[in-house]
Amino acid sequence: MDTLVTLNFIGYAAVLAGGLVLGTLFGGTIASDLGGVVHSLEARVMALETMLHLSQPAASSSTAAATAAIKTHAEATEKLAAAIETHAAAKPAGN
Repeated sequence: MDTLVTLNFIGYAAVLAGGLVLGTLFGGTIASDLGGVVHSLEARVMALETMLHLSQPAASSSTAAATAAIKTHAEATEKLAAAIETHAAAKPAGN
């Protein structure tokens, strides 16, 4: 049983040493590649934010159009409700 534990520790040490060697050799390359990826993502997010900020006046004009449409719809609904009330009042009680 002690031999298996010893062999396990030797295996873990070998993996640790291999990871340390590979990390030392390729760590700088991987870090610079990831830095480039992060930089390109930041540039894309900045471009998207700029586009959204520039298109904001167009969005507010579409909001104004939507508000006007809702107001028109509300007025038409009020007219319909008034017509229904008038019709109900004019209808004979027996029918």
